[in-house]
Amino acid sequence: MEWPGEFPKDHAFVELLIPGVSSDMDFEQFLKDTEEKLSLNASSIEQHLKELQAKLGDSRTGDRPPSPTEVLQWFNMRAQNTLKPLSTDLLDFFRALQQYLKSEEEGKEEVTLQLLLNLSAQCGVRFPCSSSSSSLHPNLPGSSVHTIHMVKDDSSLEIQEAWDAVRLQLRRFLVARLSYYTSGHPPGSPQISTLTILERVHYLQQLFFLYPECEVLTDYQGLKQQYVLSILHSSMSSSPGGETGFDRVAMGFCNMVQHVTRALTEELQVLLRVAEPQVVLGLLNVAYFGAVTQELTSQMEREFETAQRDNTALSSKIKKYSARSRATVAPMELPLKSRSFSLTSHQLRALTQLACVLLGFERDVRELITNSTFINCTGDTPTLKGILKKPKEDSSSTTDGKKPTADKLHTPEAQTLEFNWRSAFSRLVPHMEHCVKVVLDDVCAKNLQQEEALHSSGHTLVTLSLIADFSVSNKHLKEDFFYKDSERDAPKMTAKFCGAILTELDALLPLAVACRDISLLGVRSSFVEACSRAAFAMLGRLQERALEVPSSAPLKNLPALLASCIYVQQRLEHYNVMLKDSSTASAKISLTLLPIQRCHEIVEALRQQLTSYCIQVCLTCILQDAESHDWADPKPFYEGERCSFSLQMWFYFLCGLRSDLWAVLPSELAKDVLGYVLAETLQLLVRRYSRVRASYKRHLQIRCDITAVLLYVEHLMWSVSETAEDVILINPSSEITIIGGGSDWPYQIHSLCDQLLTVLLVVTAPISFVHRTFMNSASKDSAPRQLERPVVRWLNAINPDLFTEQVIRDGVMGEAALACQLKLLTSDPGCSPKLLLGMLLHEDCHLPRILLENSYFCQETDSEMSTENYKAGDDFIVALFNLFSCLNNVPKALTQALQPYLEKAHIWKYLYTLADTTQKAPVVIDCIRTLVTKSTNSILVHLVSLALAWQSTEECSKAALFKRKVPESVLAKIPKDWNYGAPDGRGKDTTSKTVISLAIQALSFIFTNLPLAVASLPLSIRFLFQMAEKHLSQHARQLRSMGLLLWALLGCLIQGLEDLDALEKISGLALDCGAKDYLSLLRECLQAAMSIQHKGIPKPTVQKVLQALEEKRPKWINMQLQKARKLCAESIFEQGTDRGAAAAELTEQKIGLMLLEVCHKAGGCVYLRQIYHIIQGNEELLMSKLNGSRDSPDLSVNFDVSPESANHTACFNPLLQFDHIGKKRLDQSEVVDWTWDWPRLLPAYEGMSQVTFRSLVANSSAFRRIFRQLFDISLSPCLSKTAEGRERE
Repeated sequence: MEWPGEFPKDHAFVELLIPGVSSDMDFEQFLKDTEEKLSLNASSIEQHLKELQAKLGDSRTGDRPPSPTEVLQWFNMRAQNTLKPLSTDLLDFFRALQQYLKSEEEGKEEVTLQLLLNLSAQCGVRFPCSSSSSSLHPNLPGSSVHTIHMVKDDSSLEIQEAWDAVRLQLRRFLVARLSYYTSGHPPGSPQISTLTILERVHYLQQLFFLYPECEVLTDYQGLKQQYVLSILHSSMSSSPGGETGFDRVAMGFCNMVQHVTRALTEELQVLLRVAEPQVVLGLLNVAYFGAVTQELTSQMEREFETAQRDNTALSSKIKKYSARSRATVAPMELPLKSRSFSLTSHQLRALTQLACVLLGFERDVRELITNSTFINCTGDTPTLKGILKKPKEDSSSTTDGKKPTADKLHTPEAQTLEFNWRSAFSRLVPHMEHCVKVVLDDVCAKNLQQEEALHSSGHTLVTLSLIADFSVSNKHLKEDFFYKDSERDAPKMTAKFCGAILTELDALLPLAVACRDISLLGVRSSFVEACSRAAFAMLGRLQERALEVPSSAPLKNLPALLASCIYVQQRLEHYNVMLKDSSTASAKISLTLLPIQRCHEIVEALRQQLTSYCIQVCLTCILQDAESHDWADPKPFYEGERCSFSLQMWFYFLCGLRSDLWAVLPSELAKDVLGYVLAETLQLLVRRYSRVRASYKRHLQIRCDITAVLLYVEHLMWSVSETAEDVILINPSSEITIIGGGSDWPYQIHSLCDQLLTVLLVVTAPISFVHRTFMNSASKDSAPRQLERPVVRWLNAINPDLFTEQVIRDGVMGEAALACQLKLLTSDPGCSPKLLLGMLLHEDCHLPRILLENSYFCQETDSEMSTENYKAGDDFIVALFNLFSCLNNVPKALTQALQPYLEKAHIWKYLYTLADTTQKAPVVIDCIRTLVTKSTNSILVHLVSLALAWQSTEECSKAALFKRKVPESVLAKIPKDWNYGAPDGRGKDTTSKTVISLAIQALSFIFTNLPLAVASLPLSIRFLFQMAEKHLSQHARQLRSMGLLLWALLGCLIQGLEDLDALEKISGLALDCGAKDYLSLLRECLQAAMSIQHKGIPKPTVQKVLQALEEKRPKWINMQLQKARKLCAESIFEQGTDRGAAAAELTEQKIGLMLLEVCHKAGGCVYLRQIYHIIQGNEELLMSKLNGSRDSPDLSVNFDVSPESANHTACFNPLLQFDHIGKKRLDQSEVVDWTWDWPRLLPAYEGMSQVTFRSLVANSSAFRRIFRQLFDISLSPCLSKTAEGRERE
């Protein structure tokens, strides 16, 4: 499309990002808008070039029309150095200006500058822009392009001197303004510039008008270098804690970072508007990074001398560095002249803190420059090169315009970001090398000695501490230095001595990472060697303690030692990664693979020792029970009222082992170890009960024992399984996994339990049922029934109500599946994010709705709620909102999860007044408002820039006012042939037209980018507004044209224009009165466009703006509103229809992708963990609701659940667990009298192997007794005949 008339043709691109998973319509609209903007901008450039050709073509190129390239060259001030003589009155004009500048009149510099700019713009005068000293810049590029009027550059010496005097005075004024900072600032606080970014840009552009760009930037470079040095000096002198030595340096540079980073951010916004990115890089290297290096070197030299004086190693009395350091490291074995002093451990930590601060500053600056200039500075070498080189001497801008001769502009060379602060540590390298070695060796030896002393005192248990307790108390360390593996792969606890040693290694890691220059590699090498020694020492001690199990140490030590070894391995692998990230080959000094490989070997050995010992304990001790297993005893075991003691103790042992594993090991490893031990011990029980031949009185004990085993295994299956399918179904691929050498404990356990059930049915079932089932089927020669898929019969037999035949065949569905997932989640060693996310999305977010329906949000309770519970409830709502709002794959999930809360609290009405921040609203409204305002902030920032640019243009348009202020003595000396015109007096009308034109431009910008603002909102938010609109029928008239979401979005935009303080904070720009008035006018225009009625009559300007917009583009605003509204409704519909089946059947892969999306969002993992703890703390209520129980109607959800209290409920209680299965008490009489559905179960085994059947039948006491009776009956006739014969005889 084309914009007619005076409409704006420059369309800026707003930083509104479309979510990663969005609808196709969103992307189509985004691409269409982008293409349209590019087309409009191209046509705008072309039209403006044609206008310039029409105005200036005749005078510049004669009859030939200039080409676009020639027109663009007119704006290249460097190319215009060929100046022609113009007027004999030029000397008088310059002398008049010089005399005027010497006067006492206020504002004479601004008037002079504006006059010169007007002469250049209106009359085409090109004033000389040569260097102030031709010897400094002799080789300036030339061009043959002509100008309309040109002042001769090689004019007489008098004219040149007069012009130099004029521009020198103006230069002093501009430099003074650029170096203007706040006065009266507190002592020690850094100076703050009071100039806005646009003002600094304006002054630099005026300097470019007077002097060459390279000379101006070199002066500005020196000016900013002095400014940065002043910040550094004030930061160093404002140490609040009275630190001394290297502590003072570290704290000073810590204070410096925030001020320099803020100044650097503003500087980038200034320089990128006036110079090329390559030039900006060179200037920053000298002015900022060079100043930091200079000050750091100076401070380090000073502290080096102080430390050399205070820590002299050869003196008889070693001084203490500080109250926190009580020992000085021993001197190094160096030549006599080098043995000057030794660093203390506290000084080394201060140097590490300083390195941390500077590493963080370097990383933040690289990211800032990369994001601002699109130059890849995140690595070691940016992709673009600069031309400003760091001068050999410090440059400073002076008011007389003279500069040191060392500031030369070099030819283009390779230019990178130069962070040379590491060179300041070079003098301390030998001392740091020695100190790192001694400190780490001392810490290692000290902790090992403490552990040995504790062990020698008879304390056989390994002293453990939580991993979270071992954190370096250094707030300046970045997260990279504390990178942790995923929660499920990381151990929860470690040996105390290992944690203490690794904490010290963590503390010194940043220093080793920082020392990557060749001159500093000795420090890194010393750290690597000390780290290897500490690793081998820790591993050796862990092996020693492992060998003591079980002779002199308990089994509980093995999981603790295994967890400690895993933690050591993970930290060493992290050190290896951190020390390999250097670009130079010489700096790649990393850990050798030997310590890491040794860790891996010991982990495998400890794991093997743990599993084999647990299995041996079960096989040789626990399951060896002579009294329980005296199968030939004719008397029943305990009158047939209980199962075997050994089985009860076997389950007790496994529960205790599970508690020990869950407490320290990574989740996956803990489940793997428990599953292996359970499967191996089950194999023994299968062999035992399949071979036993019990007496008639004891065969019921076999039934009772196998029943108890199946009940025990059912409880433990939830702890070793990953999904509900693992608990219920046998995966056919499991056999392939096991054959290939893998481990699949659920499959093995299911198979063994099926074998136990077979033994129970054949050996202990009533003989009549066995005979009727197997003998009758054999006589009929019926073929065995072939099942379509393998099923788990033992779960169906032991718990037919939960594991029905349909569940065994098809899997769990509905609320039963949710109950199974809940049991899996609470039985897991830790939070399983994938399982939790699947639970929350299951059955249209049924679980979150249960929690909300049974909470104080939806229930009226008479009991008083604590303030903590109210706050925890709001936090839970925030967690749910932030979790579901980023799931664009399931846009309905957010509304479905919060539905009870939305309806009960009448949230819909607050969405209509979303922009109103004065009324108190529920916490979810604040979350929604944050997301909506985030999409409007980008538009607001551009509107602020537009307003400030207009204000600057408005000031420039007030040239007539300047002309009135210019003395007549100056105006009279302007050469006549320049044809400088008088003011026309149309300033007011021109200003009014400019305001209207700019308001139209801003409105067009808003409505052009409105569809993109909608597309940047998550699909879940758009669906929420769509549902809310159906509940707001009372506002149907207002929402008919735009819908609720656009109403709220434009309302937030209006509110943002009204809150000017927040607008300054968002944009980072100061607003003057003119810009505020313009933004106020724009707000009123938006209100009028939305048909919002306010008191009073709209301003005439507002009516003119809307009328002009409607005349030029009829119904264009309505067209844009409809285009944006399509994305509010149809994109959601499209998403739902295409993915309806996917939402109903969330596969593991889809959940994994959504989990990745959640984890990439800031705080996503924290929200998941928070929801997990609330579910864990309300497990009883959730299970009762999912099972349809009506026994606990008064239960209410408790949101105030801490992780400690949630984990405490899952702890192992020895006294309780002895006769319980989980939380349910095990009644031995129930096990003995367990009801088995023989007619239903036995026919399923008709097709079993005859060999197996005969072997089991042979073990049945009932069959043996029947066979014996049949044998006696068959022999009775013979015995009777023999007796009669004897009587006759």
